[in-house]
Amino acid sequence: MSEKSLAKGTEAGCKRSEVNSLVQIPSESFPVCRICQTITSNETPISPCNCKGTLAYIHLSCLEKWLNQSGRNFCELCNFRYESIQTQRYTFCESLTLWICHPRNRRHIRSDLIVVALLTLVTSGLLFICTYGMDYFGYQAEQESIDKAWIKLTLVSFLVVIILGYLIAVYLLLRDHLVPWYHWWTRTMNIRLQILYTQGRRSELV
Repeated sequence: MSEKSLAKGTEAGCKRSEVNSLVQIPSESFPVCRICQTITSNETPISPCNCKGTLAYIHLSCLEKWLNQSGRNFCELCNFRYESIQTQRYTFCESLTLWICHPRNRRHIRSDLIVVALLTLVTSGLLFICTYGMDYFGYQAEQESIDKAWIKLTLVSFLVVIILGYLIAVYLLLRDHLVPWYHWWTRTMNIRLQILYTQGRRSELV
């Protein structure tokens, strides 16, 4: 064998040994976390649900982080429900501030405020005309030999319809914002798992 081929073989062997030192092959003694896919960690993987095999092990910190991000308190694979303490992540004022400051929600709120302003302006104008013009319309009705009470009843009915339509429109606009915000606020929880494992209990679950 030549010195050149021997040198290449030695170099290749060094590279393989270097790669093997960096990559650790999972084994039963060193279970791999199914989320971070690492085995060199200061935290020992646990088996908190009914999953089996390589999917059974997970770091508690990885699991809590995943549950908080996904907003659930059960395993997405076996549907095992974890024992956990759930606390509201944001207060009422904090959730409203975050919701309003979101760019998409802010644009939506701005456009709806313009609509409410226009509706308020039109409704106020109609109410002003009907209220202060009631005597004028009554006088015109007497000139045409029409009962004045019917004119007032018609104007009052028109005012009621205008006010109800305005209130319904404002309610629908508010509901489009408040319902999604409320669902988001009530479902945004801080999840802390209550898992106390001994070595014997962990072996029973596996």
